[in-house]
Amino acid sequence: MNQIQQITILGVGLMGGSLGLALRQTGFSGRIVGLGRKIERLETAKSLKAVDEITTDFGQALLDTDLVVICTPVDQIVPMIERILSSVDFSASLILTDVGSVKSEPVHTIDQLLLEYPNIDFVGGHPMAGSEKTGVSAAQSDLYQSAKCLLTPTDNTSPLALKTVTQLWESVGSVVYILTPDQHDSLLAAASHLPHLVASTLAETVGKVTVNGEAATKYAATGFRDTTRIAAGSPELWNSIFLQNRSNMITMISDLINDLQQFRTYLENNDTNAIHLYLDSAKQVLESLE
Repeated sequence: MNQIQQITILGVGLMGGSLGLALRQTGFSGRIVGLGRKIERLETAKSLKAVDEITTDFGQALLDTDLVVICTPVDQIVPMIERILSSVDFSASLILTDVGSVKSEPVHTIDQLLLEYPNIDFVGGHPMAGSEKTGVSAAQSDLYQSAKCLLTPTDNTSPLALKTVTQLWESVGSVVYILTPDQHDSLLAAASHLPHLVASTLAETVGKVTVNGEAATKYAATGFRDTTRIAAGSPELWNSIFLQNRSNMITMISDLINDLQQFRTYLENNDTNAIHLYLDSAKQVLESLE
């Protein structure tokens, strides 16, 4: 990271704002520029000291920048890369990375876009941190501390770019793992995207239940709130994640339906032993988590 004098954060919301705060807290001495569409949000980010400078102008934000971190919804990452490429000199030397939750489709598309830009590198990144809250006002300087960060280089990724992005995330306390883009999307469909859908589906299903005019949600306690908390996340963000990773999501939904149907069969057969084994197996999965 010593060679990085300026970092531009494109999209200074929860993720981007938290990165800016974390970089400052860990002693990054270079400039941090906030780039976005709405000046009011950028001004909030600057007032919170998440960034040093703010602009809505791509050309200005990219001037003298060594590293751009794209913190937009996943369906905006490729359009943002295209916007960046149209705003920089052909010979510019630049490292690009992102925080998106889906990798396969965007990374392979970006790889093709960069074939004409030999001095620009992209390293797919996904810090496994966040909150159901949104916006820079919810940013936390310790958001990435001890979080897993998944990087998805390809054969076209330069070793220097991968090293730089690895150092970026390690500097704010994250633990870096390397996956292929396809590995990432298959694993995260199971470990992250399906759980969010389950939380949303549970909230939707229970929200429809009434008995003699009494809503089931009226009697929901901490268990329901704990299980459905992540469903409070941004619908726009998760809509794009599900669609971008739709093939893997369809597979995981089928697996979930099969498990639910199997459990229903246990109930229909009053099979107490099978029910106990099922619940115990799930308990062991949770106990095995790091």
